[in-house]
Amino acid sequence: MKTPGLPARVIRPAHGRLHVLLTLDSLVVVLISVNRKADGVLAPVADNGFLRLVEVDNMLLGLCTVLLYYLVAAHLVTGSRHRVRPRAVLGLGAVFTLGAYLYALSLGDHEITNYLHGRFCAESLPEVCRVIAFNDDVFSDIVFLCGFTVLNVTIMLTQLLFPTDRAPRPWDNVLLVVNALFIGAGITANLAFEKAGFDTLVIGATAVVALFLLLRSPRQPMLRYYGVAYTAGLLATVLIEAA
Repeated sequence: MKTPGLPARVIRPAHGRLHVLLTLDSLVVVLISVNRKADGVLAPVADNGFLRLVEVDNMLLGLCTVLLYYLVAAHLVTGSRHRVRPRAVLGLGAVFTLGAYLYALSLGDHEITNYLHGRFCAESLPEVCRVIAFNDDVFSDIVFLCGFTVLNVTIMLTQLLFPTDRAPRPWDNVLLVVNALFIGAGITANLAFEKAGFDTLVIGATAVVALFLLLRSPRQPMLRYYGVAYTAGLLATVLIEAA
């Protein structure tokens, strides 16, 4: 039903399918946060104490994240009216696969070593625990940051190489900002409330890339999405750390 006095093109977003995918991604971010804080997920998944539900849930949510990223990339390629460039598709596919591999590798390393670290190394630090702690706190974090960055930069480059001819409408911008803020909140949670290390430098560099690409193609929805997400995440981190 149309609202009197407003044309339908103002009311309805031009990128409905994209918003559905981004909303699902925001839902995954929420579920990851809930999974980390809920008490019930600390129960083991098997009688032998193999892993807790929290670790298994995180790995499954990581799988959902990669699948959603793939669907977003595929949507950008198939939805573009520009001529498909086979080399560009192959190149982006290869980089995306690299990012997905690193992302999955980091989750597999972190969730298992985090469980072992918390269960067996809380009170003593024999040599094996120092190795487990390094995998938990350092190596898996580096690999995760690499995978996360490669995946997101791949999406940005896909949008740049396969632009849409449909300019975002007012509701598109609202939905893009809302979903971007969920990603920004996730960035803030990792930078402001965890041991960030050089994470801030990498996230800051990615934010610069996002804003640079946005200036080049300001009408592209995913570049607006990433520009808001990374800028909001970094600004919130600065404000929290300065308080």
